Amino acid sequence: MSETDTEAGLPEALDQVSIFPEPPLRRRWSAADIIRILVGLVFLAAGLLAATFAERTISGAEDDLVDAIDRIPDGIEQVVLGTAQLIATFVPLLAIGVVLWRRRWRLLFHLWLAGTAASLVTALVIAWLGDRNVATVIAQRTVEGTPLVAADFPTTEYLASAAATVTVGAAYLPRRWKRAAWSWVFILLVLRLLGPGQPPLDVWIALSLGVVVGSIILLLFGSPNPEPGPTEMLEALCDVGLDPAEVRRRDDAGSHITYDTVGRDGRRTFVKLRTPDDRSWDLLSRLYRAVRLRSSEVSRPYSTLKRQVEHEALAVLTVRDGGTRSPAVLGVGTTRGGAAFVVEELIDGRRLSTLADDELDDETVRAVFTAVRSVHATRTAHHDLTLDNLLLDDSGLVWLVDYDKAELAAGRRERARDIAELLVALALVIGPDRTVTLGVEQLGNDAVASSLPLLQPLALSRSLGKSIKSQRSLLDQLRHQIHESTGAEDVELAQLARVKPRTLVMIMAGALAFYSLLPQFGNLGDTVSAFGDARWEWMPALAGAAAVYFVFATISFLGSVAQPMPIAASARGQVATAFAQLVGPASAGKMALAGRFLQRNGLTPSEASASVALNTIAGIATHLLLMVAFFAWAGGGSIGGVSLPSIGTVLLVVAIAVGVIAIASLFPIVRRTVIRPVIDGIRTAAGYVAEVVRSPIRVAALLGGSTLITLSYLFALVFSVKAFGGDLNIAQIGAAYLGAAAIANIAPTPGGIGPLEAAMIAALSGFGLDGGVAISSVLTFRLATFWLPIAPGWATFMWMERRGEI
Repeated sequence: MSETDTEAGLPEALDQVSIFPEPPLRRRWSAADIIRILVGLVFLAAGLLAATFAERTISGAEDDLVDAIDRIPDGIEQVVLGTAQLIATFVPLLAIGVVLWRRRWRLLFHLWLAGTAASLVTALVIAWLGDRNVATVIAQRTVEGTPLVAADFPTTEYLASAAATVTVGAAYLPRRWKRAAWSWVFILLVLRLLGPGQPPLDVWIALSLGVVVGSIILLLFGSPNPEPGPTEMLEALCDVGLDPAEVRRRDDAGSHITYDTVGRDGRRTFVKLRTPDDRSWDLLSRLYRAVRLRSSEVSRPYSTLKRQVEHEALAVLTVRDGGTRSPAVLGVGTTRGGAAFVVEELIDGRRLSTLADDELDDETVRAVFTAVRSVHATRTAHHDLTLDNLLLDDSGLVWLVDYDKAELAAGRRERARDIAELLVALALVIGPDRTVTLGVEQLGNDAVASSLPLLQPLALSRSLGKSIKSQRSLLDQLRHQIHESTGAEDVELAQLARVKPRTLVMIMAGALAFYSLLPQFGNLGDTVSAFGDARWEWMPALAGAAAVYFVFATISFLGSVAQPMPIAASARGQVATAFAQLVGPASAGKMALAGRFLQRNGLTPSEASASVALNTIAGIATHLLLMVAFFAWAGGGSIGGVSLPSIGTVLLVVAIAVGVIAIASLFPIVRRTVIRPVIDGIRTAAGYVAEVVRSPIRVAALLGGSTLITLSYLFALVFSVKAFGGDLNIAQIGAAYLGAAAIANIAPTPGGIGPLEAAMIAALSGFGLDGGVAISSVLTFRLATFWLPIAPGWATFMWMERRGEI
C-alpha cells in the first residue's frame, strides 16, 4: 500500500475502526518538564553563585561586554533596535489574538499565570541581589526619533515573563513554531543587551527563572499528551501492513503505552508504543543511575526511539531463533509525531504475578527457568525478569515477553543479574527454599551461585526493589539457601554504588557540624581564661548527669512500645543515638534509628512509626510543661531574652497552618499522596497508642523517663555553670536551658549545633551571668552532653549494625 493510497483511504477506514479508549488529552508529571526545571535550576544556581562569590569577575566580564556593544556603529544599532522592538512588541499581541480566536481559555490562563509568576519572582530575586556595583548596559542609548516602546524595553522582568510563557506555549506548538517562539525570546535577549537597563548577569538569572517557572506551571497543571491520536496511530499501523478493525488501548501496561488490535482477517496483534516523553524519562533514569551507581551499571542511550524499538525487535528474533517461547515480531514503525512502536503477535495468557499461589506449581517454575536458560544460551540478557513479563497461556506454556531492556552479547555478569532477579521474583511468591531447589535443578550449581554477588537491591529492577522492602530478610535467606544447595563459598556483594548514602550523609553531617561550630572559636580566648578559674570538683557531677541521660532515655523508650523489648539492646540503641543525631535536624537521626531498631524487633513499619511518634510527643509535652513551670519560677514570661509567645501569636500560627492545609487539600494529588496516607497512619497509630496507654507501668515509664531526660540535661547545665563560678540559681539556669532548647529544636542543624549554644549563652547572659563564664559553661555543657558521647555512640552503632540489631 503506497503512502498516497493510505492517506486517501484513511478517513473511510477510520470510520469503520473501533478505537477505545482514546488517549487522555493532558498528562501530569512530564519528564521533559522535570528536566527543564533541573536544567533551569542549575543555570540559576550558577548565576546566583557567581553574583554572590565572584562579583569582581562578573563585573569585569560585564564591563567587557558593555565595551564590545559600545563599539557597534550607531546606525546599525538603531536599525537593529527599531526592527527588534517592532517584532518583540507585536509578536505577543499576535499570539494572544490566536489563542483568543481559538477559544483556548485554559491555555490563556496558564500563559498569564506563568508570565505573572515569573515576573514577580524575578523582581524579588533581583531586589534580593541588590546593587552589585557593576556596569549597566549602555545607559544612554536610545533609538532616534520617537520609539514605539520605552527605551529600556524589554525589562528583565519582561524577559523572564517571555521565557516562562514560551516554555508553556511551546508544549502546544509543532516543532517549527517552537523554534519561532524561542527566536522571539532571543530577539528580546538581544534588545536587553543593546538597550539600557540591568547588567547581563541579571538577564541570565531572568531567563533561568522564566524556564523554571514555566516548567513548574506545566508540571502542576499538565501539558499536552505526546501520545499519537487515533488518526495518527491508525495511519502508522496501516503503514506497517496492518488492516485493523478494532484497536483497544490498554490501561494496565505499566510504563509503556500498549494496544491490542484485531484485524479484518481476525488476526490479533500487540503494539507497544514509545513516545518522546518515554525518552525523557529514560534520560532522567540514566542521570540518577549515573550519579548513584558506577559507570558499568549505566546503559548507553539509543540515538533515536526508532533505534530502540528496532533493538527490541532484534532481541526477540534472536531468542526465538534460539528456541525461547516469545511472541513473533510482525513489524516496526513510527508515527508522524516522532513516536515509535513494535508490533508482535498477541499471546493469550495471564501474567505469573496474577496467579494464585497454588497455580504456580513446580512444572511452571521449571518452565520459567528453562526459558531463561534458553535466552542465556544466545548470550542475551533480559534485564527485567519480573513475573509481570512471564505469561502462562491456556495450554500451560510459559512465554517470556518485553525485551525493551534486553542486551545482546551479554557477559556472564549480566546473565547472572538476570538469574538474581528471577530468584528474588520467585522467592517472593513460593519462598527461597523451593526457588533455589528448582533453580539448581534447571540451571545448575554454577549458574545459580553466580548470582550471589548480585543479590542486593541495587542490582534488581525497580519493582522488585520495592517489593523486597516488606521482606528485608528475603535476600539473606536466598543467599543462605544458595550456599546450602550449591556448596558455593561466601562471596562479597558486588560494589555497584559510587558512594553509599550513609557515607554521603555522614560527610554532610560532619560538614554541617564543623560549619556550625566554627563561629564559636571566635570566643576561644575568653573560654581558655575561664577554664583557668574552673572548679573541677563539679565536673564528675556534670559527667554523671550526662551519662544518666541514657538510662532515662531507655526507660522512656521502653514505655513507648506496647510489646516487650530487650532491655540491653534498647539501651545500646539509646547510646547509638548519640552518633545518629548527627544525621539531620530536629532529632531526625534519632527517630530513624529508633524506627529501624523497632522493625528489626518485630514491629510493623506503622507500629514503629507510632511508637517513635508517641515517644517524641511525650518528650515535647514534658519539655513544654517544665519550661512553663521554670519560666514562672524564675519570675515571668520574658526571661533572659527568651520569651514565651503570646496567645494571639499561637492562634495566628495555628490559623495559618490550618489555612495552608485546607488550600493544599483542594488538589487531588495532595489528597491522594499526602492527606490520605497521613490519615491512615494516624488511625493505625491511634490503635497502637491505645495498647500502650492500657499499661500504667508503660505510661509511667514514658512520662517519667521523658521528664527525667529533660531534667538530667538541665542539671548538667547547672553543674557546668557552678563549675565556672556562676551565681545564677537553678530556676534561672533551668529557664535559660529550656527556652534555648525549645528554640534550637527548629534549627536546621544536627543536634541544634550553633543555635542552641547561641540561645543558651544569650539567655544566661540575660540573667546577668558574665559573658566569659556563660560561653565557657555552655561549651563545656555541650562537650559533655553532645560531643564526647559521639565516639561511644559510633562504636555502639557499628556494633549493632554488624549484629543485625539495626
